[in-house]
Amino acid sequence: MENLEMLFQSFETGIRSAKATKPKEYLKNIGLDYAELRIGFNSGQFHHNRDQEFKDRFEALGMLKKSDAGVRDDTMTPYTAFGRYGLIFPLVDKENRIVNYFALRFKLETPKEEYLNSEGIYPTYPNTLTKRLYIAPTVIDCASLMQSKTLENREAVIALHNGELLPQHLEAIKALHELEEIIIIKR
Repeated sequence: MENLEMLFQSFETGIRSAKATKPKEYLKNIGLDYAELRIGFNSGQFHHNRDQEFKDRFEALGMLKKSDAGVRDDTMTPYTAFGRYGLIFPLVDKENRIVNYFALRFKLETPKEEYLNSEGIYPTYPNTLTKRLYIAPTVIDCASLMQSKTLENREAVIALHNGELLPQHLEAIKALHELEEIIIIKR
């Protein structure tokens, strides 16, 4: 998933862009700070002016889907990007490699949350010495708890995936040999 790592770096650069005023404003409104958390912004244009091999790699990952939108040049294939004009949060595997994205498309009439796939954990697999684990219902709830700085030493938080506890969550929990308490946060 090396391509997701590289792409997320471009999303992190995107959120820091002077042009990214709307994503920064939205983050401020929901109380999250991209300087403290790993958050990126996908303008939906990462594939523009790239060769077909690049586009094929990201189509295989689900980041691009062929579209029937009209284009000026009939020789071009139009694409729709996953999480277009959205805030992007990375999900990681046990080796801390980005294997999935959570997108919050905030500019729609009703904000839409979506995952690229069903892999990974947000924000990361908990340290094996974790004593207290918080399980948050969403990535946004998880990010809010992390940013609140209320977690103490040997405490961790993970987000459910669309409200579900997936096999990778159970695997991560079973690896916590000093776990004393699990706190499930409900909305």
